[in-house]
Amino acid sequence: MTSHGSKPEARKPNYTLRRLKFAAAIIGFVSSMTLLFTWHVTDRHMAWLVAGIYILTGLWLTVRFAPRD
Repeated sequence: MTSHGSKPEARKPNYTLRRLKFAAAIIGFVSSMTLLFTWHVTDRHMAWLVAGIYILTGLWLTVRFAPRD
């Protein structure tokens, strides 16, 4: 048995935090995509960073909006 009691607390989701995380992901995705395809970098570390942000935010958005069966 758990020590939390028999009734789970009904907590309201934090929609403001969800919207802020979604907005940050969209901004990161679009800006990194723009930099990845238009900006010609000479620094390889910066190119890997931009590509990593692009891939991670794209994966997060894909998982976030994947259908849940």
